[in-house]
Amino acid sequence: MSIMGILANKAFMRFYTGFIISEIGTKMFYLSIFWFVQEKTQEPSYTAWLGLAITIPQLFMFIFGVFADRYNRRKIMIITDICSALILLMITTYTYVIEFSILFIAVMFSLLNICNNIFFPTSRAFMPSTLPEEKLVLGNSLFATGTQISTIIASTIGAFLLSKVNIYLFFIFNTITFLFSAFNLFLLRFVLPKESVNKTVQPKNRKKEKKLFAVKQFINDVVDGFRVIKSSKILLFMIPGVFFTNIFFVTFIYLTPGWSQKILHSGPEGYSLLELGLGIGTFLGAFASGWFSKFINIKRGQILAFLFQSTIVLFPVFPILIVNVFILFLYGIGSGLANAYTMTLIQHIIPDHQRGRAFGTLMSIMGGVVPIGTFICGLLVNYIGLVGVFWMSGIVCSIGALILALTFKFIPIKEQDNKNLLTQVE
Repeated sequence: MSIMGILANKAFMRFYTGFIISEIGTKMFYLSIFWFVQEKTQEPSYTAWLGLAITIPQLFMFIFGVFADRYNRRKIMIITDICSALILLMITTYTYVIEFSILFIAVMFSLLNICNNIFFPTSRAFMPSTLPEEKLVLGNSLFATGTQISTIIASTIGAFLLSKVNIYLFFIFNTITFLFSAFNLFLLRFVLPKESVNKTVQPKNRKKEKKLFAVKQFINDVVDGFRVIKSSKILLFMIPGVFFTNIFFVTFIYLTPGWSQKILHSGPEGYSLLELGLGIGTFLGAFASGWFSKFINIKRGQILAFLFQSTIVLFPVFPILIVNVFILFLYGIGSGLANAYTMTLIQHIIPDHQRGRAFGTLMSIMGGVVPIGTFICGLLVNYIGLVGVFWMSGIVCSIGALILALTFKFIPIKEQDNKNLLTQVE
């Protein structure tokens, strides 16, 4: 099945279309809410605290992933989409009609990201139900590419309209996209292969679980998620490198509004262009991952990805807009490659009934350090300044990327077919 064959797959395309539309709205909202807070407060530290509202829910993804293995994944995604739309309506109504409150926005933003963090492992665990196993690399490449296309579209719109259009229109648009995604997932039931519907819930347990929530079994499933990660040598050894990378890359996400305004003097246009550079790079990396898989295995692809990411150390060295955009572009290429390959790695080596908890647990471990980094950066910006935080973050992120490259260099991985596609870890 070529890429055209995948695009002709009704189940996959129904799922993919709803995902893309929702992602565009989400990226536009994220772009606008961070600039909204920066403009209202004129303090970069506030955008760091807002970032904390995004990252704290990641600590609990090991729990969210279990839901994806125990209940109907399609229904879980519909519920989270509807809840996200309602939360966005509350944020829009309160801030527009009553008052601007950073506390209210942070609390509601946390709830929104709880929904997002339930949706993520569920969607990644669900995706193999729509495609043949041999096309998972290409499918993950399309998903990662779609995410970055959404970022590119949102950032381009932001560069032109963020300072010219009422920012609440960005909020409302995201509300509509969540509802569209929920509706698309509802229609998905009519085109899913029969054997893929709710494979994760064991029929013999349904009646029992409806009558009584099996707390003990649920805890066992949570523990099993950590056990699955521990049993995989490559996933286990990735954690130290991801720790160093994730703990300070938050600087390049949540403090860029302040960097654009105070260092580059480029306002919302500069902020949008920085996001655009990262988005285009990640798009190209994700797109290339499907093509690269024909020639190099995931081991070599990951090494290449993390070498690209190590260039982030140069970001604070050249505080010039065009140079900063290019450096984020290079980092994005590495991120796109790494994301697509890591998703495929998990989907290949983890059984279907454990896939949701594996995604959730790994994202919880990897993302669990992000709140720490966000908290540290929020404090340090008041002591060593914005430039100092970017210098420190660039160095630490680069070290983490090099550690990850060395991990894939020395941890043995089997190649199981003549296409060099990774399917098993030794």
